[in-house]
Amino acid sequence: MILPLLFQFVYGTKAIRKTTPMTFGKVSLTSFILQILFSSAIFGVAYYNFSKYFDEHPDKARCLTAIAGLIFLLLFLTIVLLVTIAVQYFIKQRKLIS
Repeated sequence: MILPLLFQFVYGTKAIRKTTPMTFGKVSLTSFILQILFSSAIFGVAYYNFSKYFDEHPDKARCLTAIAGLIFLLLFLTIVLLVTIAVQYFIKQRKLIS
């Protein structure tokens, strides 16, 4: 869940310092796409596991609070990723000006 954020932090910093062949835009786009793919995969696996459990235990109460918590965690991590991209972008712009 946190790998795209770590990727953005590490390679975004390298792109700002120009120590990697990737541009900052490519790093940001890659991390955002990875965040969407990983979030979809994690949500799909979790939902499948809950569905499988409830299919095997039909008499249990169906509470999907954990799925709701997972959705909000993934949304929070996406927002943190976007804030990280914005901060790194402004650092890059400030570095270009000075």
